[in-house]
Amino acid sequence: MRLAILLSFFGVVACTTTLGSRGDGGAADAGSIDAGRGSLDAASMRDATSSDAATVIDAGVDTNPISHPVDAAPDPVDAAAAPDAFTGLACPGGPGVLDLHLATLHDNPPDLANWPITTTITQLNFTTTGVHVEFSKRDGVGRWPDIMPPGWTGPLEYTLGIAECIDGTWHASAAIQFWYGLDESGGNVALNNQVAMNWYYDGRWGALAGRQPATGEIIGVFVIAGNTRGVFTDDPAESPVMERSNVVLVPMPDVSGAMHSF
Repeated sequence: MRLAILLSFFGVVACTTTLGSRGDGGAADAGSIDAGRGSLDAASMRDATSSDAATVIDAGVDTNPISHPVDAAPDPVDAAAAPDAFTGLACPGGPGVLDLHLATLHDNPPDLANWPITTTITQLNFTTTGVHVEFSKRDGVGRWPDIMPPGWTGPLEYTLGIAECIDGTWHASAAIQFWYGLDESGGNVALNNQVAMNWYYDGRWGALAGRQPATGEIIGVFVIAGNTRGVFTDDPAESPVMERSNVVLVPMPDVSGAMHSF
């Protein structure tokens, strides 16, 4: 079922969003979305009843060495020229793309970086209501197959993730789950600490937990076939094809958003 949560603050409508949970019996997820495909858990209601009525609650759902895949480069952005906003330490990688092997992954399959890159991101749009990503496997013939996570009542197609440079090391997690036809999700990433509060909000995300990228800070953005949130093995039930996109590097937008074409 789909739940619409309407928050009002002193008679002013603050935001409307669709909330849900992965329904996997694990830790409850704040700001979770699955378009009614799972039950709404208590921690999801934590975000829906937040004292900060302006927060957009629209962020994801409860995420042997081999030859490394090569990331195709979009227009250049020099990550090394943009140090971590917290420490001033730059991270390796760039320009333009990040090799996911350089990142510490959280709440995802540990072998995720070795999944083949079968699509590239061609457009990335940070809107005031969510994140929209264009890539060849999103739609049409050959799109990534739908999967049904345990406990859900509807399918997912892919998972969106961010990489952040923290103390000289990249940390990444694909946590925002999209079903086929969902145009955007994740909320306004720059508004009211959205990433810190509703993307990576507890200890399962390690160094990402509770951290909000600063405006202008270089971040990585990528998509993964199927569901990788809270998945810790190469599980064909969660991702039958086990494929991913490249990781594009872009500046963290301000609250007005930003669009990038590659």
